[in-house]
Amino acid sequence: MGKESVEQIIGKSIRTCRTQQSITIEQLSQMVALTKGQISKIENGLVSSPVGTLTRIAQALGTEPSTFFKTSQDRKSAQLVRSHERKPVVGRASKMGHYYHSLAFDLPFQKSFEPYLMIIEEQKLDPKKNSFQHSGHEMIFMLKGQMSYRHDGSIYDLEVGDTLYFDANKEHGPEKIKKSPVHFLSIISNHTPPIS
Repeated sequence: MGKESVEQIIGKSIRTCRTQQSITIEQLSQMVALTKGQISKIENGLVSSPVGTLTRIAQALGTEPSTFFKTSQDRKSAQLVRSHERKPVVGRASKMGHYYHSLAFDLPFQKSFEPYLMIIEEQKLDPKKNSFQHSGHEMIFMLKGQMSYRHDGSIYDLEVGDTLYFDANKEHGPEKIKKSPVHFLSIISNHTPPIS
């Protein structure tokens, strides 16, 4: 069997990325304004795609175009993020003195969860403004400080070493800072597993 062409490598990579996310060819075609036939030809390595098309497909699949050029031998199955390489994430909570640091980003594979280092330096906070709700599950592991954390109407007092795991579809957020600064790991799943 001969060496794979660049088009075949790109096509396989796109198909793998798409199927890992349970996205159909039809759904991807709608996301990138191409026909199902065009997507099929790209995935089968039958056509050479312009950079603009590959960029649109990469954006739709939440990855970088360069990912498509890597063979399975090129792809790492692990990535080290040094403490000084953490990526700050700016969000709604950033305005309230909460600091998010992504601990896993630009990975060469799809993640099933998002890990963050969360830092709250403010001693006082407004629980009404600290209200969050999103799909999936979340786990908090306390590293420093003390706080009360609210989930679906219940309050949990958390200290160093404590773990709180919960359904993130329910309203949640820090209720009160008891000892600042507060540092905790927040690990959020990217999807809700089916109920067994």
